[in-house]
Amino acid sequence: MKLLKPVIVLILISVSAQAQEKKGDTAVHDFKAREIIIFEDDFGEDTVRAFPSKWQVMATTPYIWRYADTMFHVEKDNLGKYLKVVNNALPKLEPTQKYSLGDSFSIEIEFLLESFSANISSMLTDDSETKWIHDSLDGRGQFECHAQYKNTHLSAQKEMNIPGFDRLAWHRLAITHQKQETKFYVDDSKVYTLTGVDIAPHRFFIIPKGPVKIRHVRLATGSETIPIESLLSDKKFTTHTILFDVNKSSIRHTSLAFINQLARFLKKNPKIRLEIDGHTDSDGDAVANLKLSKNRADEIKRQLVSAGIDSKRLTTKGFGASKPLQPNTTTENKANNRRVEFIKL
Repeated sequence: MKLLKPVIVLILISVSAQAQEKKGDTAVHDFKAREIIIFEDDFGEDTVRAFPSKWQVMATTPYIWRYADTMFHVEKDNLGKYLKVVNNALPKLEPTQKYSLGDSFSIEIEFLLESFSANISSMLTDDSETKWIHDSLDGRGQFECHAQYKNTHLSAQKEMNIPGFDRLAWHRLAITHQKQETKFYVDDSKVYTLTGVDIAPHRFFIIPKGPVKIRHVRLATGSETIPIESLLSDKKFTTHTILFDVNKSSIRHTSLAFINQLARFLKKNPKIRLEIDGHTDSDGDAVANLKLSKNRADEIKRQLVSAGIDSKRLTTKGFGASKPLQPNTTTENKANNRRVEFIKL
């Protein structure tokens, strides 16, 4: 694989850019994760201090592959396992398994930047790597995104600062792509929308500059997630976007935007009552999974009550792994089985 050479000549193309919006604005909460998970990794199946088993190092990285595990490897803390990229390491990583992004997809990367010079970036390219979309965020909260056409030297670029960015906290960098529109999010906020660019991404890379920790990566395809407002007409709403710490009921802070969105919906529709159903995959003990799924449903209820929803409007159930959507035979199938369903009563 050839190294992508920097493009020098910049030609203006049709781009729509948006600065980070206030938390109360509707557009802040418009992230729509796709629901068909084609790749997911929380590094839970990897050995501590080992090379991450679901990733490959691309030939463009500036060091010899056989030394890769000294540059980045799996570590563990009280929240679970994560990928640690050491200081100044700059790997270019791609999932080892075959995947197809399609015309509509979402990408989520949960990360922590351990220094101001640390950086997390991702790249979307076509198969030939002659067209690509690249974004990055450093420890100072500086966000950058650009689209480039290698052969025609065509490029669009946007730079901005994320207000109040705390590099010592866990964050989520997220992307949604729908035909010729690509949106970028940091945590709860949309920071950029790129439109009018004739790039059909087929491949995805993460290019972190250490010291960085990466805890979770999720690629999903399909149509945009049905909005919560579908509960006005439908009986059930299913989501995979509420993430929990491994084997715990605590909700990851990057998932709280959805909880807040649901709370606002319930406040606008005070007659709606919900049953919250938790589902797990089949890993581990069945009895423990049943309890875990109920505890997770209870935690969602607790968060909604804290947001001002009357507890009498909410009931909870846990089903463990008893109602899988797919056979629990692959990591991705298991991820699709881990879900929360909201049933209108």
